[in-house]
Amino acid sequence: MLPAQTTGSGGTTLYYGDTGNAHRLQVFLELRDRASAHLAASLLDTFRDGADAGDFVIEFHFAALMDDTVGGSGSRRALAALGAAADVGAGPFMDYLGALFAAQPFPPGDDGFGVPAKLLSVAGTVEGLRSPDFDAKVAQDVYNTWAAEVTGAFESFGLLGTPAVRYDDTVLPVVNVDGTSVMTPRQFAETLGSA
Repeated sequence: MLPAQTTGSGGTTLYYGDTGNAHRLQVFLELRDRASAHLAASLLDTFRDGADAGDFVIEFHFAALMDDTVGGSGSRRALAALGAAADVGAGPFMDYLGALFAAQPFPPGDDGFGVPAKLLSVAGTVEGLRSPDFDAKVAQDVYNTWAAEVTGAFESFGLLGTPAVRYDDTVLPVVNVDGTSVMTPRQFAETLGSA
């Protein structure tokens, strides 16, 4: 069973925008990763605006390296909940993605997203997302198998970690190696213009 807003082999790519667009913005994230949260806080709205303007389609790929290294299931469970949000619509999916990063448990070893009640609580902050259908999908782990396939496919991209962004075939330096500094929306626009 695959969520809506998915494409690619096995539906392991979540997308936002027109899949027929000639340009792709590939965004690689992990929901428990602090650097990914910094990137989302700085650029997620900018990415969304670009897709809405028809500049590119966003293709999201997700890792679960934190689950594998420090233990827990929060990255995969939060991703499964995102799949349920995608069934509600593209807008709620993007809103929930931003809300999850804003509510990311800290420190990273905290597996708060491994608890469905936490994921549902965050979903309650997104207008129009909570419903009996959505809640059941999250509580009953409907998309957990799919989430495991998505995170398993992450290895095929040859990346050491998250976040990372590619515009077509160009890697964009959106964040420093240590994750402390993130490209600003203006810098992103300028970089995209020269890519």
